[in-house]
Amino acid sequence: MRSKNIISELPEEQLDKLLAYTPDFSEKNLENIKQLSLEKLNIKENQIRGRKKTSMRKLAVIAAAAVLLLATSTAIFAATGGLEQFLSRFNPNFGEFAIAPLQPAFAESEGIRIEAIGAQQIDHVVLVYVAMTDLSEENRLSRHMSPDLEIHIDGEAINGPSSSRRLDFDASTNTAYFEMRIVGDAGMPKADTIELIANRVQDFEHSGQIRTAVEGDWRMIVNSSNLGIKPIVWSDIPAGNLHIEHMSLSPFGVQINGSHSYEVNLFPVFDVRIEFENRWLNTRLPGGGGGIGHNHFSHFQFSDTPIDLEAVTAIIINGERIIVP
Repeated sequence: MRSKNIISELPEEQLDKLLAYTPDFSEKNLENIKQLSLEKLNIKENQIRGRKKTSMRKLAVIAAAAVLLLATSTAIFAATGGLEQFLSRFNPNFGEFAIAPLQPAFAESEGIRIEAIGAQQIDHVVLVYVAMTDLSEENRLSRHMSPDLEIHIDGEAINGPSSSRRLDFDASTNTAYFEMRIVGDAGMPKADTIELIANRVQDFEHSGQIRTAVEGDWRMIVNSSNLGIKPIVWSDIPAGNLHIEHMSLSPFGVQINGSHSYEVNLFPVFDVRIEFENRWLNTRLPGGGGGIGHNHFSHFQFSDTPIDLEAVTAIIINGERIIVP
């Protein structure tokens, strides 16, 4: 008989009890904690029947809670609680996809601590949530600063377009919180771990210039679990002056790679819209980034909020409608 995933089949009330339960940990009371956690779940077949569908955010937290029950160190308890508190406090745009680190993921240099609170990789886009704190009590950070963060997969830096959003700056603790996304090449392999590297804290001055506020060496490793989310993929499609060799749509946005018939060195204009199943509603994606070499291009259009892939019927690029394959 196929075993049940008892964590994923719990009623909402019992899930809330589990997620709110974060006891103090020691090696001596590990077994007691496990037992108390299981007793709090109070799993019964008649409670499992009729359970409503759980949201994607809850499912991500459930995965972390399942790890918590099998924990063998304080790190897992801290990481799980940290992500849940982070999500409930800031309600970040893409928080439903984040997975808590299985062990502490932070680095300290020059009195600055950078910590990865959660991460995820879907297709060629990597999402990370980080906190940056000045431990020196000199209040060197401000709401205009952020870590100049690099993301490495299998030892290689991702150099594609990126999007960074400051979620909050807490002056009382001199801590800033960020949601960051960075885009790799099409077909980038799925990695079990992501390395975050920073060599400076940058200050975006009112004049528009960027200066280095603090130089240091921050390196940390964070895991990236697979949520089973598959992007929508197109290939070899003509679209006006564009020939799309590869295009993929993920909850984070649209990646477009191909060639164009514009003049050499003239970057093509991208007006990207998403058409949803009610046919009359479409959303223009804001901004974007990419590069060009001769007549070839690689472009990514970010979305401000998660895209419901199941509701998409077509992508409209510069007025050309490309239906979902």
